[in-house]
Amino acid sequence: MNTDEVLSVSGLSVNFPGRRRRGVRAETLHAVKSVDFTISRGETLGLVGESGSGKSTVARAVMQLIPPADGRVELNGREITGLTGKKLRAARRNIQMVFQDPYSSLDPSILIADSVGEPLEVHTDLSRREREARVAELLDLVGLGAHHIERYPYEFSGGQRQRIAIARALALNPSLVICDEAVSALDVSTQNQIIALLEQLQRKLDVAYLFISHDLAVVQHISHRVAVMYFGRIVEIGPTEQIFARPQHPYTAALLNAVPTPDPVQQRNRGKTALTGEIPDIARPPKGCAFASRCNFATDQCRTDVPVFRHAGASAVACHHPLELISAT
Repeated sequence: MNTDEVLSVSGLSVNFPGRRRRGVRAETLHAVKSVDFTISRGETLGLVGESGSGKSTVARAVMQLIPPADGRVELNGREITGLTGKKLRAARRNIQMVFQDPYSSLDPSILIADSVGEPLEVHTDLSRREREARVAELLDLVGLGAHHIERYPYEFSGGQRQRIAIARALALNPSLVICDEAVSALDVSTQNQIIALLEQLQRKLDVAYLFISHDLAVVQHISHRVAVMYFGRIVEIGPTEQIFARPQHPYTAALLNAVPTPDPVQQRNRGKTALTGEIPDIARPPKGCAFASRCNFATDQCRTDVPVFRHAGASAVACHHPLELISAT
């Protein structure tokens, strides 16, 4: 095992029961299918994809908030899949989450001291005075200051609330923090401040991030590596620089082409990889590659055979016809 490896996810699948109709057996919805990735200490893995691609479901399965149907999740070399009760609670000391909405992730009826200090109360035997000292330290760490400790969430802006949520996530010195659309509810200026804070905290604490977002510009800025999800599968994964400069999966290229650019030449050349059509019905998944119905390069093989990963430089791509091979023909 790589001693720097904080999180290892292998073969992770998540199913949900479909809606039962009269006289018809409910179909199983395969929300996440055989997902593999790792995250090392001090690294940020960006997870991107359209809404409904399975990003947040992966996060919740990693946290063991929903039970995986198959696969393994290892945290610091220890499998946490299927843990319950005290064992799961102990494992969660090392994995915390920052949610999308800073307005609903904090209890409006309790003081910041109690909200940030709750993980300390649950997981440690610190006295109340010791917890308050730690909360004050955490608030200083995220740029708010200890004088905010006796205030309520409604007294803070959205960006300040997200700083408080980050402070709470860091209370137990976790190895991994999952940021699930953690900046998407904020204005651009505040987004930049929170991203800068996350980067500063990572350098100081050597914490790893799983950073889930639909905003590719933010992902490009903060991530060391990027994983691209489509229809419950990771279709491409690799170093951020390579993914953004030389995408290999047509879906990745289409996502990147949807990002506005000031370069008119680049804008004119985007037509070949524009997204068309609709995401397939999760209750009736297609055979072969799920992206085939929307892909300009799809062949009969794509419609019958599920693609396996192949290496393309430092990246890996699950595609029968990577763009590197298409451009060479």
